Amino acid sequence: MGSVKCTLRKEVKNEIAKYIDNEFINETIKEIVNYIKTTHKVQVDDSEFDKYDINSKVNLKDNGSFNVYDYMYVKDFIYELSWEGTYVEDLKEIEITNDCNEVFKYEPKDIATVLYERVANIMEQKKGRLYKEFKKRYTEEFLFNSVRWYKRTRDGKVYYDIDLQEVSSDKKRSLEEKIKTEIGNGFKTRWGSPVESKVSSLEEKLLLDVYDKGCRLLDIVNDYSTEIVVEDKSYDEEKLIELMIENCKEATISAKGINRLKVKVVNSIDKRLDNLINMNIYKTHDHMNLFLENARNMVFGYYKSVNLTGFKKALIDKEDKINKIIRRIAVVENILYKNYLKENEKSPSIDDMEDFKECIPWICIKGLVWTSENIYIKNKAKDEIKDIILDNPINEYKEAREMKRHFYLHVGETNTGKTYSSIERLMEAESGVYLAPLRLLALEIQDKLNSQNIRCSLLTGEEEDIISYAYHVSSTIEKLELGTYYDVCVIDEAQMIADNQRGWAWTRAIIGVLSPEIHICMAPEAKDIIIKLINDCGDTYEVIEHKRDTELIFEDKKFDLNKDVKKGDALVVFGKRKALAVSAQLLNNNIKTSIIYGSLPYSTRKKQFERFLSGETEVIVCTDAIGMGVNLPIKRIVFLETRKYDGVSLRKLNIAEIKQIAGRAGRRGMYNKGYVATMADSNLIKSALTIETKKIEKCFIGIPDSLLDINIDIIDALKTWSVMFVKGYYEKTDVTTIIYLLNRLKKLNIKASKEDLLKMATIPFEENNKVVCELWEEYCKMYSAGAVNLKKPVLKKSVSSKKELDELENYYKSLELTYSFGKNFNMMINNRYISSEKEDTANKINELLLTNLLDHERVCSICGKKLSWDYPSDRCRVCREMINEAKAERYKGVFRGGRRGNFRRGNRRRRV
Repeated sequence: MGSVKCTLRKEVKNEIAKYIDNEFINETIKEIVNYIKTTHKVQVDDSEFDKYDINSKVNLKDNGSFNVYDYMYVKDFIYELSWEGTYVEDLKEIEITNDCNEVFKYEPKDIATVLYERVANIMEQKKGRLYKEFKKRYTEEFLFNSVRWYKRTRDGKVYYDIDLQEVSSDKKRSLEEKIKTEIGNGFKTRWGSPVESKVSSLEEKLLLDVYDKGCRLLDIVNDYSTEIVVEDKSYDEEKLIELMIENCKEATISAKGINRLKVKVVNSIDKRLDNLINMNIYKTHDHMNLFLENARNMVFGYYKSVNLTGFKKALIDKEDKINKIIRRIAVVENILYKNYLKENEKSPSIDDMEDFKECIPWICIKGLVWTSENIYIKNKAKDEIKDIILDNPINEYKEAREMKRHFYLHVGETNTGKTYSSIERLMEAESGVYLAPLRLLALEIQDKLNSQNIRCSLLTGEEEDIISYAYHVSSTIEKLELGTYYDVCVIDEAQMIADNQRGWAWTRAIIGVLSPEIHICMAPEAKDIIIKLINDCGDTYEVIEHKRDTELIFEDKKFDLNKDVKKGDALVVFGKRKALAVSAQLLNNNIKTSIIYGSLPYSTRKKQFERFLSGETEVIVCTDAIGMGVNLPIKRIVFLETRKYDGVSLRKLNIAEIKQIAGRAGRRGMYNKGYVATMADSNLIKSALTIETKKIEKCFIGIPDSLLDINIDIIDALKTWSVMFVKGYYEKTDVTTIIYLLNRLKKLNIKASKEDLLKMATIPFEENNKVVCELWEEYCKMYSAGAVNLKKPVLKKSVSSKKELDELENYYKSLELTYSFGKNFNMMINNRYISSEKEDTANKINELLLTNLLDHERVCSICGKKLSWDYPSDRCRVCREMINEAKAERYKGVFRGGRRGNFRRGNRRRRV
């Protein structure tokens, strides 16, 4: 018997684990309650933190007290950031360049880490007492039933039972001591496991349940108590229960994308079903929606799986429980829909949706709110939209249809004199309007007419310059006043009719402008579609073909920026940073440049143009903003790049873009020839100059005013209208951005009419510019609150000229938004102040481009060596090689299995 050994039975190990874990869980619950009651949320502000500076620190800011209702599960709360953290020195790899940086960063601890440390310390004090409490279970029966006895043999362990009747009292005491030692070791082993493993089951508990239990353990009042969902036995509730129990099974069969249950779910099906049937559902929006998600997954997974081989036996008798869950789903859905109806009084009742048969499966699958918004309302809206929207958009402009209008179609490539001929006729008329694609062109034409003693006003989205007794207007095309009569109208760059966001403005101008004589300037690819429009309107036309007087020659030699720049060149890149870097590199070569890019204020562009026109600069560095710019004495267009990012992807330039830009070479009347060169992809540029551009087959139409008359939410109306079929060659304008902005207004709880909401979402501003977008949101809130004055934008101070340039451009755009918003909503704005600030800001930007251009030069971030504008890394070759060598020393590979080059690489971090 001396060699007899014992091992704890599995059920006893589980009993020990349960005893210990329960004590740890209770202590953790109490600590969670204490933390919520005594500690505020933390916000980490690292805006001034320098990750390369060992002495730099992050700022921790108070973010207000905790609210239990903001969290669903315990894990959602305990993995928030705490007020504690660690600084870590690390190596960070750069995937593109294969370099690495040494960074010194801050890693905050989460609340879980802090709580578990506290619990570990508290429980260490309780360890002895809890062990003594557990030992009270020790009886002879408990002890000898806790273990299995075995002996070791050559064949391994041999288990056997001991007959206590045959064991002496002394031996029995000896065996009991062995058992107690084994239990003690089991207790010690479980106690020594990490706190997080002992309390892991807590993470999936509802925080409200845990908080309530913690308050009971601490004997304090629960200040976060909330109602629990119960049936109200109302007509709507009973109706919905009946509808869902009858139709959930059929809805599952007809719906796509519903997953069957997993094997592990089926194996524990009773426990999971009982949990959903018996769990508390709190009357908070998040809790109710979480229950619905889990319950629907179970119900539809059940119906998807019940007849599958291997699943049927386990599931076939569970339908009564499934119906109980469906009943609970209906009860919750009814509560949510009642709350929804309080803010959406015109939404349909449950009876209305039941009468509309298409709604029934969606009520089961997606719920009442979703079905109301996406099935019932949209289908009802389609019928209303069909009734109020005319089959042909031209019939919306009755006054224009009653006029006899004659069109002159000026067709030709860039730089063929189309606009010049049209403006000559405009200046002869007693009244007229010029419609431009860009504000800069509108400004140029206004200046030209006023210089000829023809009074001309300016009308754009960003500003107005109304001159007394002026009968001519130069305007951006979106600002056309349809109700005004003009003797002559000039519509420029009409190929823009194919633009999915702005093309509607050209369509509207062509079919709606009140003028007997209309001149349309366009590229050849737009001729056929515009003739179709004119024929539909019942108007007459004649085509005037314009040919280039200057030959356009492609230079086969690859362009070298350091050797081949000539006076009269326009160097084209795509992106502000690249334009500035190229200009800085040329300035180092003693070549002064004018700079043009999209976010540059119009006043500054004009000043940059004037420098080039006066001969102060020899070269223009520009983005494709030059394509529809004013006429300049450009002799050669040079494509430094042939790819551009269009907001979605990096793509090659298309033929129309290449022709539009390249056509600026060889200004009419100044040069006999124009030249085109490129640094890369010469075949693309060369072939594009001779290939015929694909003809435009569609023209875009805008949002009809009658859409606002439909008695549904404006977002729903736009979504429905956008997917409806349009006859003929019309295409609906892209409303994605408008819907995005309207949804932002909805989240901000902006209270305004549909007309005002649409006006807010279509005011011209850069929605992807964070500074300007935040100001727009603030203005919308002010208008919604009844304010009459608009807050003035503030210019942020910057420490570097690079940052200052960005801040000045943002400030200029903010001033433009202030004017546009105030003008659109008749709010009080100081026009003189805005005009003065814009001019002052444009001058400062121009001054920065003149005096601090070299700050935008590309240099190695380590040694400061000058780099070319298109260098693929922010480090020179020597520094990259030096870093790679250092990295090779730090990342020593581990040789495995005799294979060459089979190394494992990883980051080494040093905590400080």
